Parts: sequence; structure tokens; C-alpha cells
Amino acid sequence: MKFGLVLPNYGPQASRFAIIDSAIAAENNGFDSIWLTDHLALPDADANVFGHIYESLTTMSYLAASTRTIKLGLSTLVLPQRNPIEVAKSLATLDNLSGGRIIVSVGIGWSKGEYQNLGYDFHTRGKRMNEAIKVLRTCWRGQRTVSFHGDFYHFENMAFSPTPVQPGGPPLWVAGNSQKALKRAVGLGDGWHPNASSPIELKESLHDVQSIIQVRPFTIAVRIGILLGDHHEPEQSTIVSGNKDQIIQQIRDYQNSGMNYAILDFKANSQSERERAIKLFMQEIAPAFIE
Repeated sequence: MKFGLVLPNYGPQASRFAIIDSAIAAENNGFDSIWLTDHLALPDADANVFGHIYESLTTMSYLAASTRTIKLGLSTLVLPQRNPIEVAKSLATLDNLSGGRIIVSVGIGWSKGEYQNLGYDFHTRGKRMNEAIKVLRTCWRGQRTVSFHGDFYHFENMAFSPTPVQPGGPPLWVAGNSQKALKRAVGLGDGWHPNASSPIELKESLHDVQSIIQVRPFTIAVRIGILLGDHHEPEQSTIVSGNKDQIIQQIRDYQNSGMNYAILDFKANSQSERERAIKLFMQEIAPAFIE
């Protein structure tokens, strides 16, 4: 089991110091990875949670220079809202400069208004997503000249250098809780990245693809809210909470349902509380999952 930390790059606590202090705390305490959330141009009506947000690729570049060993992830890049060639170039550059530490999950997004603000068609986002993933794969093959011919994207003998350090490019996960997202992940990705629902729902979702994902490396990385402290019942079914033993059992339930990578979003009222939770989790909870 691996553990990643969702960084506070959005919301009222988001600041330069909160982001970098959380990243350093995660690296110093042994987390496998740190994760940035992505939105670009939400309309105000959709911006209650993500209206104040540090742009993910820019912030990842800052973190690549500020850390040394921890993996750097995007949870989740809304790929059909961006030019996939630009995304491929940015992430290949970051992978090169960071020494091969990039992971990316991509999703189709949910805000029609955000698509309108950026000038992209909301209704074709699924089809463009499939093709955009193939564009990333093409650009990350390690060749210095690449070509692609699709319905939405087309280029011929395009120079592409530097290439990523990681062979084939950064691990590419597909986000989303729907069966369409899971099928897209199995067909085009290296992993599936849903938000937490429940261990039972996770197991049921994976039932029909078990025979496929068990014969190749495939990551099931669930983004989970976590609240440390003595609670009789979780405040929400999608959040793991309670004392040490309760949280271990809840994470174990997800693990037994197929999760092999937990991306943890700590619910904290302050930066000091978040850093204490990071340390406590890695000292008292994570050791229960050492294989």
C-alpha cells in the first residue's frame, strides 16, 4: 500500500506557505507522493470549493524544485480543457527536471461553465479525452519526432524533446467514479483514480474488470478524505475517521476491496493541525500497511 497527500492548493487555507510546508512535511515523514487539484476557469456559480486555487502545473514546477525524492501528482488534471500537446510538453519537461517523479491522473471534469469559459466543447469532452490520452502516449514514446492523426488532434513529424525520464512517460491514471471512467482507465491508462464512495461500491465497480487488471501492473488509487480523532461515526460515508484502530480498519476495508494506493485529503482547521496529522498518520497508521 502506498500513501499520497492531497496538498492545500485550493480553498480558504491555500497559500504558498501551506502548499510548500505540507509538501515538505509529507516528504520528511515518508509519504510516497503529493497531489495537486486542478481547475482553471470555473464560473462563480461553480466556484464554492475551488474558486481560490493555485494552478496545478505551475505549482508542480515550484514543488519539483523544492523537494528531492517524493513523487509529484495531479489529482485530477481536466485534460479536455487543455491542449494535449501543451500538456504533454509541460509534463515531459517536469518529469525530466524532477528526475522522473511525475504521476498524472486525468479526468473529463464536470463544469459546463468552465468549458465555456475556456472555449472548449463540453459535450465532446469524453471523445476528446480518449484521443488526448493517446496524444500524451504518442509524445512520451521517447522519440524525438512524433506524428498523430485523429478526429480532434493532428500533427505530422513534430519535434518533441526533451522526452520524459520515465520510460513511456509518467504513470497515467484515469479519474472518475463512473463505469465509463473505469473502462477508459483499463483501456488507456495505467490506473484508475476514483473518489472514495465506500469499500463495497469499490469492490462492486471492480468486479467485471478483475480478470484484466490482475494480469498487468494497474493502480487503484482512491482519493479519500481523512479526519483524525475519536469519532463514533464518520461525518460522511466518504471520509475515513476516528482513532488509530478505526482508521486502520477503514483503510483496510478499501484495501481488501482493491485499493492499492490511498490519496489522502486531511481535513484540518489549520496548517499546524494538518502537519500534526501528517506526522501522526505516518508514525501510527501507515506502519500497519507495510508489506
